[in-house]
Amino acid sequence: MVAFGNHLKMNVSSALRARTRDFYGTLLGLKTIPSPAENLDLYEFAGGFVLGLFFSDESAGLLPEQDYQKATWLELKVDQLAHWKERLLSFGVTEIEYDDPSRIAEPYPRFFFQAPGGQVFRLAPL
Repeated sequence: MVAFGNHLKMNVSSALRARTRDFYGTLLGLKTIPSPAENLDLYEFAGGFVLGLFFSDESAGLLPEQDYQKATWLELKVDQLAHWKERLLSFGVTEIEYDDPSRIAEPYPRFFFQAPGGQVFRLAPL
């Protein structure tokens, strides 16, 4: 048997630390967890999933923001899709145009965006 774990690590530019804290901690309202390292912020999602953001300077070989569109995309499930889409756009995320074939069978549109640091998410209803 194989299963996904409940931890995810992302690398982010140190210059974006305040913006990512606003995004994950304030906008999304995730619980912050004490970190064992100075360059690491930890956030807990509902259900116990833990996101670790490791901060480093640009010389550490971080992906340019546009390259995240070629990397792994993640999904955030929310209770009120239109409300969350509006909140995210007001925050200033970058919307990603993507023709999601799964939306044909579903009565609601999906919303794709880049979080501070470049990671791509799909917003979907619970």
